Amino acid sequence: MIQCLETLCALNGVSGDEGQVRSYIRGWAEEHADSVRTDAMGNLIVFKRGRKAAGNRLMLCAHMDVVPTEGQNWTHPPFEGEIKEETVYGRGALDCKGTLCGILQAAEELLQDGFAPGRDVYLAFGCDEETGGKEGAAQIAKQLKMRGLHFDLILDEGTPISTAHLGKENFPAALLGVAEKGQATFRLSARQKAGHAAMPPQHTAAGYLSEAICRIEAAPLHKRLLPVMQQCLLFSAPAMGSLQRAMVANLPFTRPLLFRGTRHNLQLSALFHSTFAATCLEGGSAPNVLPETASALLNARILQGDTGEKLLEYLRSLLDDLPVTIEMVSCQDPSAITDTAGAGYQLVKGAVEETFGRLPCIPTIMPAGTDTKHYQEFSDHIIRFIPLAVSDATLSAVHGPDEHLSCRSYTAGVIFYENLLKKL
Repeated sequence: MIQCLETLCALNGVSGDEGQVRSYIRGWAEEHADSVRTDAMGNLIVFKRGRKAAGNRLMLCAHMDVVPTEGQNWTHPPFEGEIKEETVYGRGALDCKGTLCGILQAAEELLQDGFAPGRDVYLAFGCDEETGGKEGAAQIAKQLKMRGLHFDLILDEGTPISTAHLGKENFPAALLGVAEKGQATFRLSARQKAGHAAMPPQHTAAGYLSEAICRIEAAPLHKRLLPVMQQCLLFSAPAMGSLQRAMVANLPFTRPLLFRGTRHNLQLSALFHSTFAATCLEGGSAPNVLPETASALLNARILQGDTGEKLLEYLRSLLDDLPVTIEMVSCQDPSAITDTAGAGYQLVKGAVEETFGRLPCIPTIMPAGTDTKHYQEFSDHIIRFIPLAVSDATLSAVHGPDEHLSCRSYTAGVIFYENLLKKL
């Protein structure tokens, strides 16, 4: 069963060329699907007709591209799909070939057994998720819109099955991403007169920029507890310590205590408010020259209820007494939140329980982005979930050296997709 994943990890290509991957998948689709559509960028839309009335549709998504490996110290070949000690090593093994291959292998095995899905099934594979999806999922979305399609469920990559939720070894859980935060980039620019560093003014462009960044870091946005995050905390309580369990059990009265008690848990704290992080900084050209302009990019992750414009207004009010200009370079507002009582969520939850037993399914918000930001108009039920059980060590290797996935985890993921398709 691991052969498909091993093949596609090897087909990533030493130069990062995804052409072989697209050829492999297209060949698969032409053999097994009712239709396959590609475009100049190599994006693929695969279609299999269902038995039931038109209008009931499912779309399973994955992306074919991977991040580069340059400058990383791999101890296994990054583009050979090497299997060692029941583990597949290779760039993209978890992000996102495990999902991509699991979908293909599940569909192939079911079709070989004579299975026909109850609903129409679409497989959407984009070419550039890692760089925003503008040439990939965005172009697929145009094709979907031209056809007037709407889906009962869209399932894309997202949060995985944690083998130790919140660090508790005996509490595994399936984290189902029912939403994702938005993302915006802001540019801060400070201008002062250029000059010689031996005769500096009281404040330089670099100094004003530093002051602006320090203010932003010292004044985080007000934290809020969205209903879905309260639900997440309640389901996660068995993995918490006694004090945290008490705070969760007495929400919303203990909300301030909860925010304070989780402030050092960066992953959890980020889901209570919109965040800012200074990333790219530019300034002087020589050690003895005062720069005329110093600038920085701020990466913002936008919680539901906020918008890019609202964050821009906040930044301007915070820095209005400094000679610093602020502009919004790009913005993707946060997604809608999928109803956990809806049919789409319950379908995924049922497939999880059938595959992994009574594994807790915990709704959450993803702090990072996926291709689903381009698919919002096509479904009210979008889930971001990787049906692969991974440890913290496996998850931390994503985008890093020696990315890997256990064969056992991959096999269970294939079975999950089979069970999901059978429920259509």
